[in-house]
This record gives sequence, C-alpha cells and structure tokens, in this order.
Amino acid sequence: MNRRARRAAGASQAEVRRDAARQWFATALDRHQAGRLAEAANFYARSLRQAPEAETYYNLGLALMQMAKVGEAADAWRAACRARPGYGLAATNLAVALAELDQPAEAQTLLRQVAVLQPDWAEPYNNLAILQGDAMILQPAIVNGRRALQIDPDYADAHNSLGILLHQQGNLSAAADSYRSALRLNPDFAKAHFNLGLTLLRMGILAEGWRHYAWRWRGGARHLQPRPFGKPLWQGETLPGQRLLLHAEQGFGDTLQFVRFIAQAAARGAHILLEAPRPLLRLLESVDGVAELLPTGSALPAFDCHLPLMSLAGVLGIAEDGLSAAVPYLHPDPGTVALWQSRLAAGSGPRVGLVWSGDPRRHDPRARTIDARRSLPLEALSPLLAVPGISFVSLQLGEAAGQLAALPDPSRITDATSLIGDFADSAALLATLDLVITVDTAMAHLAGAIGCPVWILSRFDGCWRWLEGRDDSPWYPSARLFRQTSSGDWTGVVARVAAALGEWALRNQGDRGKPDP
Repeated sequence: MNRRARRAAGASQAEVRRDAARQWFATALDRHQAGRLAEAANFYARSLRQAPEAETYYNLGLALMQMAKVGEAADAWRAACRARPGYGLAATNLAVALAELDQPAEAQTLLRQVAVLQPDWAEPYNNLAILQGDAMILQPAIVNGRRALQIDPDYADAHNSLGILLHQQGNLSAAADSYRSALRLNPDFAKAHFNLGLTLLRMGILAEGWRHYAWRWRGGARHLQPRPFGKPLWQGETLPGQRLLLHAEQGFGDTLQFVRFIAQAAARGAHILLEAPRPLLRLLESVDGVAELLPTGSALPAFDCHLPLMSLAGVLGIAEDGLSAAVPYLHPDPGTVALWQSRLAAGSGPRVGLVWSGDPRRHDPRARTIDARRSLPLEALSPLLAVPGISFVSLQLGEAAGQLAALPDPSRITDATSLIGDFADSAALLATLDLVITVDTAMAHLAGAIGCPVWILSRFDGCWRWLEGRDDSPWYPSARLFRQTSSGDWTGVVARVAAALGEWALRNQGDRGKPDP
C-alpha cells in the first residue's frame, strides 16, 4: 500500500471510531435520561474508548455523581477540563465534588478561575459563596452571593444560598427575605421552604416556622427520605381507639427534645406506638403517653396513621409558652442512679460533667462541617479545669474521649464512660451531677429533659432551637446559654464559663444535691 493509500485508510478508521463514539454516546444519553445510571456510565465509558470528548467526560461525571461516586465523578470532570481548557460547567461541577471530598481550597481556586473566564455567569459566584459560608468566611461569601444575583436576579438557588449566609451571620430578617424571594421564583423549592422554617424557628416565629420546616420531607433536607408506610399523616385530629405511630428522626438529641409532646398526642385518644433508636429505648420507657416502644428497624405492628416525631409541635399547635410545660419529662431509674452514686462516691466538691465534642459524622460532609463548628478540643477547657473545689466527670463519648489521656493531669477528670451502655445509664449518671457543661450535643437535651442544670456552649451560628439573643431556653428551664460572639471564638466563651463556674463553685461548696444553676 502506498503512502497516500495508508493516509486514506487511517482517516477512514478515525471516522469509524468517531461514529462509534457518537452511537455509544447517544445510547448512554438515552439510558441517562431514563435514570439507568450504571448503564449510562458504562456506555459513556465505551464512547470515551473510541474518542475522548470533553462533553462525554462531563456527562459521565454527572452520572457518577448521581450514583454518589464522588471521587470518580471528580476524575471524569478533571478529564473534561483537560480535553477542553476553560470548560466552565465541568470546572464548576468539579469544584462541587472537591468540596464533598474535603478539598475546599482547590474547589475555591477553581471557581475563582471560572469567574474570571466567564464573569457574566452567576453559578461560580454562587458556589464560591456556599464554600466560603461553610468555612464561615461570611463577608466575602455574602459579596459573592450578591454578585451572583446581580448577574441573574431570577436565580432562585442563589437567593436561597444568600439566605443561608445571612442566617449564619445572624441577620435573620434579611435571611427570611432571601428565602421568600427564592420561593416567589420557585414556590415548590423545598430547600428554601426548609431553610425559611429554620430561620423562623430561630426567630421564635413558631407556627409559620413549623409549616415550612415540614418541607424537610419533600426534599428540603437531603438526608431525610419519606418512609413508604402507605398510611396517612396525622393532622392533629382526635383518634379515639386508633393506633398512631410516631417515628424518631435525625439525631438522638432531636428525639430527646420532642418526646415531651407525646402525652398531648395521647390525650387526643390515640394508642401511641413510638419507634426510636435502640440506645434510647430503656430511657424512653419513662415517657408519659407511650403505649408501645419499638426499636428502629424492627417489624412494625398494624397502625392507622403516623407522624415524624419532630412534626408533633406543629401539628399540636405548640406555642412558646408550651415548650417547657412538661419538664422534667424523662426520669432516670432510681436504682441505676444509686449505682452511679456509689461509683462516683470518692470525689469531693460539686460534681460537674463535661462534654467538649459532638459526633463528627464523617460520612456526611455537611454534618461534619457543622460539627467542626460546634466542637472544641478538651485542652481549650483548661480554664475550667483550673477552677478549684470541683470534681469533674467526663461525659464525652466517641473518638474525642481519647483527648483525656493528653491532659497534664488526667486525674483531674473522672472518666466512667466505659460503664455507659445506653441513654438510661447516661441519664442516671447525670442525675448524680450538680451541673453539666456541654457543647450542643444530645447530652444538652438529656440534661435539660431530666431537669439537671446545664450550661450549653453554642457556636456563633447557633442551632435554631436555642433561639436568638437570649441566654436561657424556653425548651429547658435548667439551661443557660454561653454563645460565641464571633465565629470560632471559643476562647471568649470559655473565659465567661470559667468566671461563672468560679462563682457557682463558691455558692455550691458542700451543698451537693441542691445546685444553684
């Protein structure tokens, strides 16, 4: 074959490969649009073996991301950027994936590059604002959020993102306005409804807040999925002789907080079945109104209607003056309390329990980010440990408990957590203490629910349930809030707690069992 013939044959082979790539791409796109993601990814890969096109890499990344294969999606979008330098869509999606992979610095760099290349495109500014908000770099984040809306005033996602930033900043009225702007553009925008609910609840606007908060089951909170019970949601009507299933949701603390309302539901005539995580069951036997307790994941008996537990307050029409009406509503077993008393008998001075860290939940990037803001290292509590005349007791569970070994004087804190089997044990231990000092974890709710004095160290962008601008809590009369005055400033919080603890210790020396919170 002469040279000209070989060139012609080579050109023909290339065209054959391009045709095959187009056919595989079309098949992949068809499967993708039908929601058959694994098949789509397979056919995109076949197309790429024939011709490494940027658009094919981009679509492969979308399919992989939809399958929660974040690392593989990032690899596909990197390849798309290599195949087409300046490919803004691929670079923006790569930044989102990198953020989920705990690489926020690289993600922010990418988004800034895209914004320079495409200054009239709103999405990179919006995504950059979200990442900066996660890092609590709020003022630059708000600037970028507003820039996105200057470019595209009808960008509902950007209105929602700006609302989140303003909420984190503590500008709650402006945050609510941003969410309402998003909802005017998209009335079924579940995340905006949910976020508006959180803001209204933090503002103490409960009735409207509960209505929007209910959108967590309609896509507002990505980690919550409605359960296919095939039974109606309870709307608050009387239920004489009917069986109502209340099912726990979210964290242990959420369950401990909302079981207070079960007695009111039972007063409407229902036979209450409560489904809850197994570590809570023994303690929840003390809740008024519960007819049957069921461990989460077990086979369910017949029931007539159901309700997620955190919807009870809204369905029952609970106002602020009704939040603490039943406190205490959890009751430790007296025999277990006596057992813990004997275990701690060697200590002298008032007993103060400590919790300094939450559960990092490393499987959930969003929860992990929030946990990093609510937690602090044990060494940061050194000014508390320097207060004389106090017997400190560790209530810390999980990996953060390992920090006890690094204390200069580990004997300063008694650690009996290895003897805790469930929340009934924890409640009994708390009942032997004079005060609990904790970051915002389930232990704060447990202490409040049994009426134990509790001081809560709250991050700057505190949880909605602690409301705004107050150091007490209508949820728990025994609680006192110590809030950050700027993001990340635990030093100031700990200094105030240490000063208050010193005064408290002087008042309570030799008066165990009658603490003054």
